[in-house]
Amino acid sequence: MNTFTMERCSSLPQNKLFQLSTDIENFHNIMPENFKSLEIIKENDYGKIVIEKINFLGIPLKIKTKHVIAKPNVHEIHILSGPTKGTVFTETYVPSGDGTIVSIEVKLILSGFFRMFGFLEGYIKNKMSATMDEFIICAEKFDDSVSPNQN
Repeated sequence: MNTFTMERCSSLPQNKLFQLSTDIENFHNIMPENFKSLEIIKENDYGKIVIEKINFLGIPLKIKTKHVIAKPNVHEIHILSGPTKGTVFTETYVPSGDGTIVSIEVKLILSGFFRMFGFLEGYIKNKMSATMDEFIICAEKFDDSVSPNQN
């Protein structure tokens, strides 16, 4: 297991960015190139079990995930199937003077065929970092398109 943390800043307020990130039913609208669809198949007090159709390293996959949302600022995603089964993402959203600091701790586990290629961990880490950058840009653009600034 490889553990690492990524951190980014967004101009969006913490509550807005957290709401966009945890709106599971509509998240594919924010990042349609990466997330083709997210379907909640089970929901209870402990979280949501979701079937996600995603692009992983350019490969279309269907994976099962568990989302645990601890309002107002923590979102955990547990990968339950696929080549990264057992991986956990812990997202934390902290208000800052100009918006929000987003921190994601990743406990990356490669399973199956992918375990044989150690170099993939570094590649996946770089792709996740780029996806995090893309999320910030997409969330800010999505927010602007939904609620344009009134001058």
